[in-house]
Amino acid sequence: MEKVNDLRVDVEVLKRDVDMLSKLCEKMDKIIEKLVDHQDVIINQIYQDMDRRKDDTNQDVKELHSRITTVSRDLSEKVDNTETKIMNEIKALSVQISIHNKKEDDDIAKLLKWKWTIMGGIIVISWLTSHIGFDTILKLIK
Repeated sequence: MEKVNDLRVDVEVLKRDVDMLSKLCEKMDKIIEKLVDHQDVIINQIYQDMDRRKDDTNQDVKELHSRITTVSRDLSEKVDNTETKIMNEIKALSVQISIHNKKEDDDIAKLLKWKWTIMGGIIVISWLTSHIGFDTILKLIK
């Protein structure tokens, strides 16, 4: 009988241990469920953060594109204005050079006219002195 009692005690201890293990497993299952739920929340939050950052990045790219377009447009206008100013200055300089060249051409033409006039006078005086004589020319001048 003692053996039966020992067996009963052992069975009772085993029942209690199994019950305790069972309760422990239930608690572990609850903890695992809570951890999984918490992990799902964290994963959802990570995806939301990623989407928000993606939207922010897209917005930043759009803003940068807008700024680049504005700067490009401004630079194009400035380059066009500068080109126009340079072309106007070149035209004005060309007109001034043309006027200056015309004046110099007129001055050179006057000098050449005087040169040929003086050369003609020298030729006439030379011819007169060689044919008439210097004394006669002096008498005519007086």
